[in-house]
Amino acid sequence: MLNFTFVQSVRILNGKGCISQIGELLKQAGYQKAFVVCDKILETNGVLDKIRKSFAASRISSVIYTDVRPDPPADLIEKGAMLCKAESCDCVIGIGGGSSIDTAKGINILRFNPGSVLEYAQKPMQHCSGLIAIPTTAGTGSELSNGAIVSDPEHDVKMPIMCLENMPEYAVLDPELTMTMPYRLTLLTGLDTFSHCYEAYTSSLSNPMTDLICEKMLETVVEYLPVALAEPENCEAREKMQYAASIGGWMLYNACAHVGHSIAHVLGAKLHIIHGAACAYDTPVVLKAISTAVPAKVRKIGELLGAEYTGAENPEEIGVKAAQAYQAFVKRLKLDPIQVDSSGIDDTLLAELVQSVVNEPFAGLTPVKIEEALTEKMLREILF
Repeated sequence: MLNFTFVQSVRILNGKGCISQIGELLKQAGYQKAFVVCDKILETNGVLDKIRKSFAASRISSVIYTDVRPDPPADLIEKGAMLCKAESCDCVIGIGGGSSIDTAKGINILRFNPGSVLEYAQKPMQHCSGLIAIPTTAGTGSELSNGAIVSDPEHDVKMPIMCLENMPEYAVLDPELTMTMPYRLTLLTGLDTFSHCYEAYTSSLSNPMTDLICEKMLETVVEYLPVALAEPENCEAREKMQYAASIGGWMLYNACAHVGHSIAHVLGAKLHIIHGAACAYDTPVVLKAISTAVPAKVRKIGELLGAEYTGAENPEEIGVKAAQAYQAFVKRLKLDPIQVDSSGIDDTLLAELVQSVVNEPFAGLTPVKIEEALTEKMLREILF
């Protein structure tokens, strides 16, 4: 069986102001009626006005669906899919952050596949066409990744769905759409990008081609995230971060994430910690945990963050220095300390969190074996 290790199938339209071409893009692709998925903020900040104007110029009709929430719940995806089919829309556009794009992915799955969207976390789907992604944040990379995260509120879990048969046909990357992100959103989405790149770089599916790209994207985040935070209207910094986020999503497609995202998914579902923040809180402990398996890569990450090495460090010391460099980086960027009441985490809940992380799908791609003892150690360091 052939093992292809480098794939990129999404056609990308990029550049300042390119959102004005969305109508022309749909017309050229043969679509006539778009189901637009976004949150309510885009109704008030002028982005939807730009899209409607472009649609009108190309005679594209549309239905707007704004029932989007963070960690998109399955019921709202299924509600959107019913409306999309009732309106006979022939394409789905996800515009916004990862929640909007993942909601759009879920809706598009149900255009071509029966049942609940959660079923497709476990079973294959038919091919799904007509999906377009337009990110307005620089973090999730969902526009180029092969996954979608859907929440099951009934069981307090976040389910990753592999979307190899539901990739966007087009991604529209307009850095102007990210320039209104407030400081905290810019920070947390940027740190999510860092996590995608370092986890893909150190996962068991990484390869020399993805390694080269991940190293450059980590360097890009370290250089340009501080600039985007300090100068929010700096278009070059916004553009660099948008590209890093998208390419980070592409690296997830090719090399995947590992236990850092397993922990973030579990803490997000069980303790309601924002995803980018959860990734940032667990990065130092994960770097230390994996340093024994991939010391050269952890050292490279540390060096990109400003750590200095003598060459005499053992793998554990390499991990500690990389973790300290990351902690210094996020401290300079004013990441808030974790906001969790650890007194409310008893032995029963901790054991539940441990099992959830160990059984989370991405955990098996970590370069070290994720067992209960190691997982409990990591969670205690994060939460207590």
